[in-house]
Amino acid sequence: MRDGLEAVLENMVSYIQKAFPRKTLKFWRLQSPRHFYGGEWNENGSCLFNEPLEELQLDLWFDPSNNGVNKEARQLNRLIEEALRGTDIKILDLTHLSEFRADAHPAIWLGKKDAVAIWGQDCMHWCLPGVPDTWVDILSQVIFHGLVTTSK
Repeated sequence: MRDGLEAVLENMVSYIQKAFPRKTLKFWRLQSPRHFYGGEWNENGSCLFNEPLEELQLDLWFDPSNNGVNKEARQLNRLIEEALRGTDIKILDLTHLSEFRADAHPAIWLGKKDAVAIWGQDCMHWCLPGVPDTWVDILSQVIFHGLVTTSK
């Protein structure tokens, strides 16, 4: 499967490089992490954290060598970074900062203790102020820097 993914990434990067002029700002956003605990979304896993993870918890959760819950995102990010090396496509790496925010998913903030039982689990969306706002702030700065750099 890894070979297939590498081939897809190689072809996508090649196409982007050929199809878009050099002066075009090009971005590739890396993966948004999942924070399932106790199984995947379809196996009664949940994201019921009410505070951010600590720095020391991140590798336990996400490092591939620990068989972490989000190991695929880190593995995929490495392949993407390799595929983009030597290109003018900017990497927008939001993964690491987002890994901390296990508390920022909507499931526990719907106003009821049994929100997951009523509305279902939703670990892939980010509702709390902070995470998506930070993503936008970072993207804005990268765009601004890119525009200043290309206009010189």
